[in-house]
Amino acid sequence: MAKKAANIPLYQQLKEKILANISAGAYSKGQRIPTEKELSETFGMSRVTVRRAVKDLEKEGILVSYPKRGTFVAQHSFRRNISHNSSFTEICEASGLKAGAKTIKSVIEDATPEDVQAFGISKNSKVIVLERIRYADKIPVAIETSRFPESYSFLIEEDLNNKSMISVLAEKYNIHFTSKGTTTIKLVNATYEQSKYLSLPKGYPLISISCISYDENGKPCHDSRQLIVGDKFELYL
Repeated sequence: MAKKAANIPLYQQLKEKILANISAGAYSKGQRIPTEKELSETFGMSRVTVRRAVKDLEKEGILVSYPKRGTFVAQHSFRRNISHNSSFTEICEASGLKAGAKTIKSVIEDATPEDVQAFGISKNSKVIVLERIRYADKIPVAIETSRFPESYSFLIEEDLNNKSMISVLAEKYNIHFTSKGTTTIKLVNATYEQSKYLSLPKGYPLISISCISYDENGKPCHDSRQLIVGDKFELYL
C-alpha cells in the first residue's frame, strides 16, 4: 500500500513511480501502460488518485491517451523542416520509426476552382485524388491528401499501401519533384471522420500543411495537404 510520506501527495508519488518505470524501460516509448484499474490495484491507490497522476503526465507530454485503445508512453515528436520537401517516409526514418500507409480514397474527380488555379488547367478537367492514413510504428499520426492533374491517372492503379508515393514516382516512373511553392500552415480541429481515422477525440488539434510541388520542368503537378496530429510534430525552418 502506498503511504503519504514527507508531505508528498499520493498522486505525485504515483507520477514518480510511472516516470521511474519509463526510465527503467519497463514502459517503453509507444507502449500502452496498465489501465487505471490495474494501476490502482498494483499501487494500492484510489482510481481518483491514479486518474489525477495520469492526467498530469498527459499534460506534461509524457503520456498520451486514445479513446478505446488506452494510455501510451508518448513517443519523440517528429522533427520536420518545412523548408524542404521531405516525404513522410523520410521523416519517419530520420526519427527511427517505421512508416506505414493505408489508402482510403483513390478516385478521379472534376477539377475544383482551386485545382484549376493550382495546376493551370481548364475548368472541365479531371484530377486524381488520393487520400491515405499515415502511420508511424503502426500508430496513425496523419491524413495525407494528394491531388494531381489527370495525366497522373496511372496512380489510381498503384498499390500505395505501406509505400512511399514519392519513391514510387521516382523509381517506377522517373518523376521527381524538384521544388515547391509557398507552404501554408494552420491549426484546425479534427472532424468526426478525421478523428475516427486517427483514433482521437473529435475536435483534437491538427496541424494542416499544404503546398504545391513542381516537376523537373517547373510545372505544378502535386497539390499536397497533410493533417498531422498536433502534439506529434515539431516544425522548424
